[in-house]
Amino acid sequence: MTRSNRFCIAFFLSSLAILPIVRAQADSLETLGDDFWAWRTKYAPFTGDDVNRMERPGGMRDWSRAGIEQRRKDLAHFEARWKNLKPAQWPIPKQVDHKLIGSALSRVRWELEVNPRWKRDPNFYIEQTLTALAEALTVPRPYDEARSREILARVENIPSILQQGSENLENPPAPFATVAVEDLNGIRERLRKMSGALVGSTNLKQDELDAATDRAADALEKFQEQFKKKLPKLPQQTAHGRDAYIWFLRNVALMPFAPEELLAMGKQE
Repeated sequence: MTRSNRFCIAFFLSSLAILPIVRAQADSLETLGDDFWAWRTKYAPFTGDDVNRMERPGGMRDWSRAGIEQRRKDLAHFEARWKNLKPAQWPIPKQVDHKLIGSALSRVRWELEVNPRWKRDPNFYIEQTLTALAEALTVPRPYDEARSREILARVENIPSILQQGSENLENPPAPFATVAVEDLNGIRERLRKMSGALVGSTNLKQDELDAATDRAADALEKFQEQFKKKLPKLPQQTAHGRDAYIWFLRNVALMPFAPEELLAMGKQE
């Protein structure tokens, strides 16, 4: 081996050795934030509450057990990067940003593990299907080609998401199931009205949209019937308990107060 070759190999090996150091130095709160929010917009569950909506990439959603397990792995990776940052000497505004990214990460942990609605609340899957569809319809008409295709994709995604939901749900509380069953009353007629109204303002063909809507209605009615039959045997307990609530206060809401202190504050107000 020539001296030149030995030098090249030694340089290559030394470069490999310092790669983790360079990567660690290159990581920052800003790059972590960019990476996390790009991931979050793709995988965050749809919700009917009043939190700010986010712009999401199009395409089919997956709530299979394998998909959820991959989310857990991704989250653990983000959490490790967050913990490796050293914010003690940062300016106070940047330390606050660090706390807020930690809160966002904890919100995902809450959704996946502490309060896993994906395996205890049928309404979660109504949100991932019908709420997702409603969000796609909030853009003012007329819909361009891309928006039309996204609307159709969300309709076509309904059967697979509900099938995954049926496989994921583990003995959900009866009050949750009751709400889901009632919310789906008349769903076929509601979807048909939507389909008829959309044809004139999208690039979709009537037969294409009607066929997708009928498949979605079949799946939603099957989902409703499934839990209607299970209702008499489902448990009544819905609450997760004090420990889970305190976990949310500390890690997501970033509040140092105990539940009793919050109650006292509320009475004082």
